[in-house]
Amino acid sequence: AYQSTHSEDDQSESSSQIETPTAAWIDKDDETLTVSLAKSANRIRKLRTSATEDMVDGTDYRNRLRERFQVTSSAAARTDWATVREDDEDTSDREEDEDDMERSNMAMKLLSSTKPLLATTHASSTMISRRLPPNILEIKRQRDANQKHVSQSAIQAVQFHPGCHGEEEEEKPLLFTAGQDKTLRFFRILEGGERSEKVHGIHFPNLPIRSASFLGRSGSVVVSGRRSFFYIYDSVVGKIDKVPRIAGRDEKSLEKFTISPDGSLIAFYGNDGYIILVEAKSKLWVADMKMNGSVRAITFSPDGRYIFSSGSDGDVYKWDVRSTRCIDRFQNEDGTITSALSSTAQFLAVGAESGVVNLYDNNDSSVSAFERRAPYKSIMNLQSSIDCMKYNHDGRILAMSTKRERDSLKLLHVPSQTVFSNWPTSKTPLGYAWSLDFSPKSKFMAIGNDRGQCLLYKLAHYNT
Repeated sequence: AYQSTHSEDDQSESSSQIETPTAAWIDKDDETLTVSLAKSANRIRKLRTSATEDMVDGTDYRNRLRERFQVTSSAAARTDWATVREDDEDTSDREEDEDDMERSNMAMKLLSSTKPLLATTHASSTMISRRLPPNILEIKRQRDANQKHVSQSAIQAVQFHPGCHGEEEEEKPLLFTAGQDKTLRFFRILEGGERSEKVHGIHFPNLPIRSASFLGRSGSVVVSGRRSFFYIYDSVVGKIDKVPRIAGRDEKSLEKFTISPDGSLIAFYGNDGYIILVEAKSKLWVADMKMNGSVRAITFSPDGRYIFSSGSDGDVYKWDVRSTRCIDRFQNEDGTITSALSSTAQFLAVGAESGVVNLYDNNDSSVSAFERRAPYKSIMNLQSSIDCMKYNHDGRILAMSTKRERDSLKLLHVPSQTVFSNWPTSKTPLGYAWSLDFSPKSKFMAIGNDRGQCLLYKLAHYNT
């Protein structure tokens, strides 16, 4: 109801400098309202300033709610873009001059460079980054990301927020954990991984969570389980939207899905080999794509133009997202049921229930569409079904794990096609790895296990 978040004292101090916006509407009942903080729900008790505090008036209650919202929303997603500084107008001319100078410098660097003019951002960043040594990986365990708030069930999903806005946020990444304890928890990594703090948590009383993912770089998270409905939680405004069902579909379970890189599409694993595309913004059905056999794994290409899928028939399908047509299909050489997929611009990794991971070259021009092909490399270091597989941000590390055997996780050095030999060891306390993710610049790797721990590791190569 208010357009300004300043207190009355702040307004009086700054009135001579800035014209403070007036309230659009005032509820007169606030002045006579009294609220018991001690006898309210847990989330209201957090508003107390001391353990013995109880009754507060309506105005104080309103101000405390506003302050609490500002703390939680700004930690979950950036809102400082909406903060207007007093010196903005004074510095606008100087900023324009600096922008002109920066553009001029960029042009000079481009014209004097020998790099291809059409090189992608990903390719350029890879060329200028240091070479990742094979065989030996410098990795150090940090304090668990959720050390003070361990989940009450296995962590089914862990993910870092994919957006990085400057060096400061790269050093303090945000991640969430989710599981069948029905709770989605957000954590901020601080002090280079030495400690972390819980930002906030959301409980879904009727949904044991089996899948969760950020919608691109937004602050929204899609949450689903073995139910015919799913939720989209907007962490910026604290809003929860329940989508009761997908129109035209009769699935009783939407427990697995994959999000497109830009966060615009949600690909649900449907019944009878169907891939169900839902537009994230409108929450409406867009299209279906039909495979032979059941769907077991889906991944998008990094540019979001294609979907790779596979399942019980062992075939790998490549779909054009715009036309929803199958443009390629081949048999995975392993021959068993596919259980996981992950893709970069160069390689497609196909994990099977046999524990074999095959890498296929996405840019192999010698193979035509729908033709049989041999894998570029087969990795056979795991003996059980590949349940989780993830490339890091530059595609030079592929993490593979199975939740069916204790301490069963391997990291592949992709350029040399060799598994790092020094980590993990037989004494690395991973437990049963259920989920994993890399931070946006690969400075950290998080692993969710069966004990509800979110293990955090720092990769030295990406921290120098």
